[in-house]
This record gives sequence, C-alpha cells and structure tokens, in this order.
Amino acid sequence: MEAVHAFEFTHTSEKDYELLKTLGSGTFGKVVMATEKKTGNQVALKLMKKTRTKHDNFLNELCMSIHLSGNEGIIFTHPIYVDSDDFYVLTQDLAPAGTLHSIIEPGVGIPEAKVKRCALQLARALEYMHDQRLVHRDVKPDNVLLMDQDCFHVKLSDFGLTQGIGTLVTSMSFIIPFMSPELCQLRRHEALVLRPSIDTWAFGVLFIAFTGYIPWEGAVEDDHLFKEFIYWQRFENYTAPPGHWTKFSVNAHEFLHCLLSEDPTTRSSVNIVMNFLYFPWGEDHVSDNSHEIVVDNVDMEHLETEIIIIEGEDEYIVVENRGDVECIIIGDASEEAISQSSDVLLIMSDTTNLDLGSEIEIL
Repeated sequence: MEAVHAFEFTHTSEKDYELLKTLGSGTFGKVVMATEKKTGNQVALKLMKKTRTKHDNFLNELCMSIHLSGNEGIIFTHPIYVDSDDFYVLTQDLAPAGTLHSIIEPGVGIPEAKVKRCALQLARALEYMHDQRLVHRDVKPDNVLLMDQDCFHVKLSDFGLTQGIGTLVTSMSFIIPFMSPELCQLRRHEALVLRPSIDTWAFGVLFIAFTGYIPWEGAVEDDHLFKEFIYWQRFENYTAPPGHWTKFSVNAHEFLHCLLSEDPTTRSSVNIVMNFLYFPWGEDHVSDNSHEIVVDNVDMEHLETEIIIIEGEDEYIVVENRGDVECIIIGDASEEAISQSSDVLLIMSDTTNLDLGSEIEIL
C-alpha cells in the first residue's frame, strides 16, 4: 500500500472556489457544490472539520480516493490539497443527481430496474476494490452517488474508513443497519481481521433500496427484526419470510441469502449479483404456480407443514399452516426434492381436489 501515499498534490485555497450550496452535512463536516473560478467547472467539495478529523486520516482518505479514481464506478477525486482554517477539503467530480438515499421513497423504495442497475455497478466497483486488496467498510445508500436520476451511471464514494484486507479493526461506538453481525458483536478492546465479506453484507442490505424499509436497526441479537431474519435464514424451507421480505421473489431471496449469510466465511462475493440480474426480484413476478388459499376447520395441530403429492403429476404442493390461512407452493416432485422435506408428512392422493378434510378455496 506504499504506492497509495506516493501522490503529489496541488495546494490551493478555498478562495479559488465560489461556494454555491450545501449538498449534505453531518457530524464530521459537509459537502458543498462549488465552481472553480479558474476553469468555471462545477465540483463537489468535501469539507472535513479539523476538530473531528486528524490530519493523517485526511491525507489517507485523499490518497485512497485518488488511488481508486481510475475505476469508472468510483467518484473521481482531484489531486488538490485544500487546507482552510476550519476544514480539510477534498475536491471531487459533482454528482448532479444526488445520492441513492435521496431517491429512495420511504415505504415504497425505487423501481426494480434501477435497483439492478445500481447493484451491477456497485458490485463491479467493490470487486475492483477487493482486487486491490481493499475493503470499503462504509457501503450504504448515502455513499452511492448518482450521475443521473435513472441510475444508468452511479459511483461509489467516501473512503474514509477504507483499509487493507487483513487489517485488524476494532469496534465502533455506533451501530448502523449496514454493519455486519461480526462487526456489531465486537466488544471494546476486541479486534477483527478485515475481510471483503464485510462489504458483501452491506451490499446485501440493498433491501432498503428495493423496498424503502430499513430491514433492522442493527445486526444484533436484541433487534427483533434481525432475529426474525436469521431464524428465517436458518429454517427457510419451513418458515415463511418475515415482514417486508415478502416483497421479494424466490430468486431475490436466494440472492440475498447468499450475501447476508450470518457466517462471514460462507458469504458469496459481491459479483454473485451477475447470476441474478436476469431473474425478477420483485413480488409482482412471483410464479403463477404460487397461490394463497383459505382453509376452513382443518385440524393440522400435529404439523406446521404438509406436502401433498398428486399421483401422476411431476410437481408437489407445500402447504404451510398459518392459522386459517395456508400458502401453496408448487415444486419439483423428484426424489431429491422430496427428500429435502423429510421432516413433514407426505400425503398421497389420487384426486385433484386437494382434500385435506375440509373445503379449500383457491383464490
């Protein structure tokens, strides 16, 4: 990583810019749209408070940002050093359409096509970083910059936490929804060996972009939404998706399960998204063979799930009990498929009325 620090910077002054408007602000500083007086070009200035930022940390972020700027999926950072009375300043290309966070409608999200375009570009940017032996560590919608409103060109930004693979990282004083379980579980004075799987987890939490909901406050045991997700992940074949996870198709479930594996050693790399781009992710595209049915007065207390095989057919039907509401899922009736459901009752029927002892209405 020595080469990362082998840059020469042009030292300039904030007087060389005309500040136009604030694009965003936070605890550590703000981002401002500005015009370079010399060229007339509009740029984004990232102003970091000196009271909250060490000089070495600023230089590290500046060098890291320039080092990664050659990739089309990463925001370009100019090799310019600005040191004002109150701020250290990075100069970057302007993202005219804002951030991914700015276009997510709460409770609604953004269209699936946009999500897929973002996912593909982010996967490529992160793969590039991982190939460079670097972990971003802060992947979230706020750090995805939009060059256009339709997400045909998005760029990853903010490399203040970026470090090399194998670096020991300690616990942080805060927990956000995009932090992986192993990071959330770190106690004070404990350290974790940095791996790309941390970025993979955050990448998987693109759930928020698709649905407009935050999946959990933190990946910790006492967060009931996270606990529900982990239970479903462990017992997916026997448990219905919790809450807003019903908004995804079966293929999207598989994709997210690969990224959001509780065990970091079994998480797929981010480029697994390539395998799922041509499948629908949204609930509107759930197979027509999936139906919801209402069952009256069925005694199924001894079971939570039944499989019904209709003689002569090459499909079976999984019936999941949720009180007086049942879900039917059509599946492959091969021996291998059925053997994976060995803990449930198999009922052979020579009729097609799916009689479970009561009337069933297909909706």
